[in-house]
Amino acid sequence: MTFSTQIRTLFGPKQPDPSYPVLPEVDENRESSISGLYLTGDIGGTPLIKLGLNEGVDLANRLRAELGPPVESDPELLDVVVVGAGSSGLGAAMRAHELGMRYLVLDSDRIATTVHNMYKGKILFAEPDRVPNRSTMWFEECTREELLERWRRQVSDAGLAVHEHENVTDIQQRDGHFVVESARRAYRARRVILAVGMAGNPRKAGATGEAEHADRIKHHLADPDRYTGKRIFIYGGGDVAAEAALALCKTNEVTMVTVDAALTFPRKRNVTALLAEQAAGRLDLHLSSTLERVETASVTFRDAAGREQTVPNDVVFEMIGAELPLPFFRRIGIRLEGDWYVRRWVYLGLAFLFTYSLYGLKKFPELPYAWPFNHFFSLESFSGVVQRLFGIAFLPFSWIFDEQARQDIYGTLWFQQGYLYSLLYTVAFAALGYQAFYRWSSIARDNRYQKWRFISLTSFQVGFFLIANVVAVQALTVQYSWRAWGLSQPWPLSISTFNWFSTSDPKFIVYGFIGAGLFLTFIAIPWASRNHGKRFCTWICGCGGLAETLGDRWRHLAPKGKRSRSWEFQGAVVLVAATIATVVTVGMFKTRADNIWMQSYQYMVEFWLIAVIPIALYPFFGGKVWCRYWCPLAAWNQVLARWYGRLTIKSNEHCISCTMCSRYCQVGVDVMAFAKSGASFDNRNSGCIQCGICIDVCPMDVLSFDHSSSASPLPPVMAKLEAVKAA
Repeated sequence: MTFSTQIRTLFGPKQPDPSYPVLPEVDENRESSISGLYLTGDIGGTPLIKLGLNEGVDLANRLRAELGPPVESDPELLDVVVVGAGSSGLGAAMRAHELGMRYLVLDSDRIATTVHNMYKGKILFAEPDRVPNRSTMWFEECTREELLERWRRQVSDAGLAVHEHENVTDIQQRDGHFVVESARRAYRARRVILAVGMAGNPRKAGATGEAEHADRIKHHLADPDRYTGKRIFIYGGGDVAAEAALALCKTNEVTMVTVDAALTFPRKRNVTALLAEQAAGRLDLHLSSTLERVETASVTFRDAAGREQTVPNDVVFEMIGAELPLPFFRRIGIRLEGDWYVRRWVYLGLAFLFTYSLYGLKKFPELPYAWPFNHFFSLESFSGVVQRLFGIAFLPFSWIFDEQARQDIYGTLWFQQGYLYSLLYTVAFAALGYQAFYRWSSIARDNRYQKWRFISLTSFQVGFFLIANVVAVQALTVQYSWRAWGLSQPWPLSISTFNWFSTSDPKFIVYGFIGAGLFLTFIAIPWASRNHGKRFCTWICGCGGLAETLGDRWRHLAPKGKRSRSWEFQGAVVLVAATIATVVTVGMFKTRADNIWMQSYQYMVEFWLIAVIPIALYPFFGGKVWCRYWCPLAAWNQVLARWYGRLTIKSNEHCISCTMCSRYCQVGVDVMAFAKSGASFDNRNSGCIQCGICIDVCPMDVLSFDHSSSASPLPPVMAKLEAVKAA
């Protein structure tokens, strides 16, 4: 990659990516940013027919419990209007019908438009197998035609209130209810469910002639048998385009063009079949090419060499995905994930103010950390408040120490500040860790991996809180107790590991902590990297642990895509900076850290990049900003795991491109790109931290952990857990 290409990647506009669709904001109950308006199905991030039916049932049950019986005094006021007659919409409608609710389903096209747009004879699998269908809408493994026939018959037999070909044009809240306006009339409802999917909003290429020749541009292939002896142009590089090309190329002259430099988006079996058809001369395939013009009887595209090619044409299939009805969403006020609006900017400012204040007061009165608090109150008044708070918080452990030790403890401000901060950190860690585990235990097929992961994270945090604040104080005195934190934060995460040693220090302190630091950094971490990749970040590390607990609820907001991954080089830069600061401090200043090299590093990295910036950004960019972009230990771990790590996540060939795995990856790995091709990924080709969430959110059980046969054996608990995952 050239330097100019790297710069364009770092600073260029974010490109659309099939793994990362833009979705509306929804909470855990599927409620949008508009109170009372719910999103379900594909548009709400739920894939698969069966899961859509179930989510529709759950929504109807929730609304019935929330609303109670219909309002008898206003017979025209509906309980719920469902917009969209796909699986989620029909699941909600059927359940609402069974519960005696007043409801109406409106669809701009027809029942199950997405299924209609599939090709003739397509087999629909009732996946995931382990999940039962809780809706009375029928669904088993079947053909496209059987599902359409059965659903239409069920809708008719039950008398469901479904209006086809009635497009919704606006939704507004008035007088405590919704007014849903369609092309025919307006309806009033207490709640609205949007289940519109994305199939009716095909993305356009923006080529010249698209509007003028729209009648011969198709976006779906319903019946391949309708086309024989035609000159067909297919523009797209995903599975839909690939399957259309494979279905048509044996009886037609097919040209397939995609902007992708390689066939990275179709499933592995489709890629293999496409290349076989190309080799047999039945398919003219062009990569790194763009559609330029559509004319009456020809199509022009620009090939990888930049040359324009014009081919005779009868039919154009434009299959470059679908997009949300963004103008409609913005008109009715639905916010999208990642949207920036006034209130969000205010929240960002408050988050920075809070985290800066927290860490500034932790370091008070040391400058520049304590600015501007040093202008607001004196050291004496600050110490008085801290001592009172500390006296209450330290009471459970005070009895352990003798009178002289208690005097030292209650007379050392920096220890009291550190204790109060680490206590707050640990309590939040444990409480939010339980919430995160509860969340994933309800999603995971087998929650034992996540259970042990959160138990490990919480145990290490609580354990080192007690070691540093109680055990080390008792064993080493307050003067040296801070060094115990270096046992949980190996260099270069804790750059102070090798600082502030003097000839007056007891030898066991000097050799013990220097030896422990060297052992952790150059023996324990390399061993862990070989056998466990970067699991240290998600099983042990307190910094990464806060991201996995407090930051877990925002993990889907982590920066995604090629541009965001290109910025990950910063971790290596911080690693180099940590190394320079350590070498200079130890070599030139005999471990004294009051030099400009160490002070600059500590202020920029340990204060701003570890503490203030990433924690403030949790609600906006997920929890792993520090770990992913700046942590020098993660960078060191990445170097080692890339060099000789053995832990991988493997994929089978059942990926349905639902995007869930990539969506919930906190470190921005494009998991779906690997899963679609049945490929494995590890730290040689990704920044994976082996948290296992991608495995748990996959509805098709595509992913699992894997060790090569030559890898060192796992500890018994880990081996058993991974055997379960692979089963």
